[in-house]
Amino acid sequence: MTKMLSVSFVCVSAYFGIIMLNSNIIILQITDERLLEYDIDKVLFEETSPYQKVQIVHSKSLGNILVLDDLQNIGESDLIYTETLMARGKENYKDKEIVILGGGDGALLYELLKEKPKEVVMLEIDEMVMKACAKYMRSICGDVLDKYEGPNYKIIVGDCMKSLEEFTKEGRKFDYIFGDLTDVPISQKHSGQLWTFYQKVLQMCFKLLRPDGKFMTHVNGICSSESVDMFKSQLDNIEPPVKFTTSRAFVPSFMEDWIFCQVFFDGNKKE
Repeated sequence: MTKMLSVSFVCVSAYFGIIMLNSNIIILQITDERLLEYDIDKVLFEETSPYQKVQIVHSKSLGNILVLDDLQNIGESDLIYTETLMARGKENYKDKEIVILGGGDGALLYELLKEKPKEVVMLEIDEMVMKACAKYMRSICGDVLDKYEGPNYKIIVGDCMKSLEEFTKEGRKFDYIFGDLTDVPISQKHSGQLWTFYQKVLQMCFKLLRPDGKFMTHVNGICSSESVDMFKSQLDNIEPPVKFTTSRAFVPSFMEDWIFCQVFFDGNKKE
């Protein structure tokens, strides 16, 4: 006899779908709009901030997972995401000055501080994300979100663009800037405005980087080839000219390979 599953709630959006079976979220949509099944057994946190819906759910195999606007963001299983983003073992962060754009889960800040940088400034707009992660995601963020300032780091809550503008006016320069913001859009048709925002962020970041500085960011899933290609094309518009390298890693809670990009000034081309 075939057993029928009772679906208690179904919600599908342009980017992402959620199907809840017996009150548990078990199916999520990845970057190329395929559906994947997750073994989530409970919701630990769920509130809506002025910016987004914030959830932390528990997976029996992946641990706790931060979900923002119904998009899986990072899980306790995902150290490889953070290590690939920062190119651990390839970059030297000791005594460096660093900016993180976004990064509200605290994972990147936590791992960078282990490398003994001179200073890390994290710019995060959504305080609710930080408070939720400080309570439910401590295995990835440690205690760095418990207070917003330490011996060699500072967290500024607010619009990162305003802080970047202030840094520019002050004449500040940094060795590394990390883009740990929202995912790159799937295509031009999905969000032209967001592409415009990315272009503005990139231009401002390269005004703040030292000549040997780097902009480090995640891009999107390997299956979203149009998105990855469009991001690379955005780099062609940066002045002065830049070059880039890419890396990839399988991120457990994303259930797919993810693309990361390291962008730096092209010393062979003049402004």
